[in-house]
Amino acid sequence: MKLLIFAGGGGTRFWPLSRENLPKQFVPIQKYSSTLQLSANRIKKIYKWKDIYISTNEKYVKQVKKQLPKLIDENIFTEPARRDVGPAVGLALIRLRKQGYVGPVYIGWADHIIKKEDQYQKLLIEAEKSIIKGDYKAIMWAEKPTFANSNLGWTNFEKGKGHVHKLKGHVYRPNQNDADKYYSSNNWFINTGYSISTVKYLLNIYEKFSPNIYNDLLLIEKDLGTKKEKSTINKIYPNIEKKSFDAVVLDNLPKKDVGVITSNMGWEDPGTLFALKKFLEPSSKNYIKGEGLLQNSKDSLIYNDQKQKMVIGVNLKETIIINTEDVVYITNKEGVDQVKDLLEELKKKKKHQKLL
Repeated sequence: MKLLIFAGGGGTRFWPLSRENLPKQFVPIQKYSSTLQLSANRIKKIYKWKDIYISTNEKYVKQVKKQLPKLIDENIFTEPARRDVGPAVGLALIRLRKQGYVGPVYIGWADHIIKKEDQYQKLLIEAEKSIIKGDYKAIMWAEKPTFANSNLGWTNFEKGKGHVHKLKGHVYRPNQNDADKYYSSNNWFINTGYSISTVKYLLNIYEKFSPNIYNDLLLIEKDLGTKKEKSTINKIYPNIEKKSFDAVVLDNLPKKDVGVITSNMGWEDPGTLFALKKFLEPSSKNYIKGEGLLQNSKDSLIYNDQKQKMVIGVNLKETIIINTEDVVYITNKEGVDQVKDLLEELKKKKKHQKLL
């Protein structure tokens, strides 16, 4: 199986820990390792480096090589511009097809954390075997939720035998009332975004449901491996239709073709700072990194990067305090979703753009 890890996002919801020149997938999070390093290392324990591919923006290639020195240079797939995940996955898939590969493929992301890596590895192998046997044409991966997270997708399934179940439906970023209902159910899990299928099947979905993207990808594929490769990609890709992977693929998969593999492996997508807090401390207890003190407070986070400064909070609930060299950022659980609006405001003033 070929394993694609996507590491081209800007990580804006993780600001100010994540910046444009160092997105969250490259920021040290756990044991001095970035989530990119953690993602690749948990895979290399059961697969070979030659089968692991990283897809990223051109400007992050040096970071990828620095953090994953054993990765083969040819296995770094680049995009000249951000056109959402649908085109990014499609571009990686046609690169594999151009190499003559159309078999099983894993699609994963570089900004996640998993506590029980042995369970992840076991289930990944199980999913690959299910695809090879033809039990399903595609498998979505769902994780037991730790709280009613409305910032992620949710997958509904009908329980079967073992870890692979029948898909009933999925919802991306439900409202909080629905997220609360899903959390109380035994048939709704968080969609990790991981999927296992084949290059051939997924590109057939592109061709059928997103013909504009697929036709542009065909033009690129024609010149892959030639002197025209770079110029063709730079000409076509920045103008390719911008579309999410859900809209291109997941929303169009026939339910009869799709299995859902379920896990309870301590998976977290620290897409927001409050989600990071919940990973570091799932209960209502506080979590403090660096010099800090929280008094009469609960379910709050201090993330202090400055040794010479003490950060103190009193009477706080579900509050995030981030202290970096150039920014002090304070918000509550609800406010973490408004960071994109904040960054748009900072962009308006030239003196603030260095903070982005």
